[in-house]
Amino acid sequence: AHYRKMSENPLFRVDTYVEEVYGEAGDPLESISTVQQESRVRIASMQPALPILDLHGISRADVHGGMFQLMQDRLLEKVDKLDTRGLTKLLDRCFRYIRTGDLRSVCLQLMQKLPKIDEKYLLHISENQELYGACPLEVKRQIWQINQGFFGEAVSPLLDQYIAEKESLMFSTHDGQKKQVSFFSLPPKTRRQSPIVQELVHMIGTSGTLYTTLLQFLQTLFLRTRISHYCTLRADLLMALHEKESEICDSDRCHNFAWCLDACIRAGHVDEKKSRELYTFLDSVEAGSEMLGDVAMLLRDPYALNAICRSILLSLLQLYEQNKLPRDCSDLESLLRLLQLGMKALSLVETKEYQEDKLDMELVVRFFPELLSIMAENSLRTVCHRLKEDHPPYSPSKHFLSLLASNQCAMHVACTYALHLLERRELRSLTLILPLIAAGFSQSEGVELPDVFLHILVVQLTGQPEAIRDASLQAILRDFWLPCCRSSEPALLHCCRLLWVLHPRLGRKALEEVLEELMPGDQLSSVAHEQYQTLVEHIRTSQNPGP
Repeated sequence: AHYRKMSENPLFRVDTYVEEVYGEAGDPLESISTVQQESRVRIASMQPALPILDLHGISRADVHGGMFQLMQDRLLEKVDKLDTRGLTKLLDRCFRYIRTGDLRSVCLQLMQKLPKIDEKYLLHISENQELYGACPLEVKRQIWQINQGFFGEAVSPLLDQYIAEKESLMFSTHDGQKKQVSFFSLPPKTRRQSPIVQELVHMIGTSGTLYTTLLQFLQTLFLRTRISHYCTLRADLLMALHEKESEICDSDRCHNFAWCLDACIRAGHVDEKKSRELYTFLDSVEAGSEMLGDVAMLLRDPYALNAICRSILLSLLQLYEQNKLPRDCSDLESLLRLLQLGMKALSLVETKEYQEDKLDMELVVRFFPELLSIMAENSLRTVCHRLKEDHPPYSPSKHFLSLLASNQCAMHVACTYALHLLERRELRSLTLILPLIAAGFSQSEGVELPDVFLHILVVQLTGQPEAIRDASLQAILRDFWLPCCRSSEPALLHCCRLLWVLHPRLGRKALEEVLEELMPGDQLSSVAHEQYQTLVEHIRTSQNPGP
């Protein structure tokens, strides 16, 4: 009667029904009897057993709870055998009870098994935080597809944690007892097994809609923060799905390009065959297509840039050995095209003008030839040093410094050459190229020193302190780090990492002068001031150890 009429309401709640019955009746005992009669289990064989159970001290609540659990278990067993039509029909009948805690699990299990849930149910759940929180991931995926805000709230903590881990790796300091981890030390497959990447892949499931939405989030965050690690995550997500053989990969038009580029990253360079494949793919992208922005983001990944720059440097070294000019090497232009597009990723995403720039031939006919001259100069200086003969200092051309100051591609290639010299422990040659990089950066209006370059530079310098002469260290600090720190907060943070380990190599007076010049100004963030103060305290403690 009254109970059955109320229970037909989709928003029916048992506690509300009991309150109404008590409110309408004058006699409380009569109200209790009414609730018991209308809500009792209508099984004839049960009624005689109830008084016996009362005599044994078993409450009606325990009896009904045990019966409810038994019926629920049997119902869930039948649910596993239902087809989609049966599941939908049963959900339509029982969804009204989803707000009742004891019945909620049945509704949620039904929805978990349905590949397509009626949108009205999803909207109803999304309006209640408690119901939304209780939903299994399969149901949440369907809610996220109609409400991107909920999906954004779910993935934001993971994206923040991903960037925090990358930044921690980039700017971490250590006590000198444990070797620092290089940014490029982890192979791609290992990176993609990180809990964050795997959790994001799990949240996406087989939903192409959620994958596309997540890529939009990454593009927006890259545009807002200018942090290239979002480009790394964009590539890692696609390749993690590729390794799981997910059908979502087929919906990403950049899949083949990312796959080829990943092979180059694993090899550490772009060989001639892979260069042709990447070049052919770029030629197939229609002018004005948004796909060019996605391709540029993949190329902006620091791991991809490292492989491309190393390949350019390898080509230049081969040209140097063969006494050839850069304009005679077609592969060099192909690699430069990839680098140039990667450097333009932010501009493409921001302006939505998906057009490639013409190849900057100034790099080919002016910058690269002079870089070859610097390589020759380094060889001459090495020979003169062995013969104990003086060699005049090198004077770069205005065009070389101008390109370093105005062209991000030129800056990346020069930085890669500097790291190459450091890997070979050619510190005398390193002290020639680093001041040129610092001079170009000091004159620039928009060209940045790559964070990864500064990170690797510190890792390699601190990883072989015994190979660095005190004079070389002081020259590197004086001619590179301090000029760069005047206009770059990341350079200051990395310089603090360097001094954290190598400060004992400097005399007290020289160290005081460096710290004084390194002191951050008011225009820098609190992070820079805190890092500097931590360094000063660390040095003070090291010089005056406690008892």
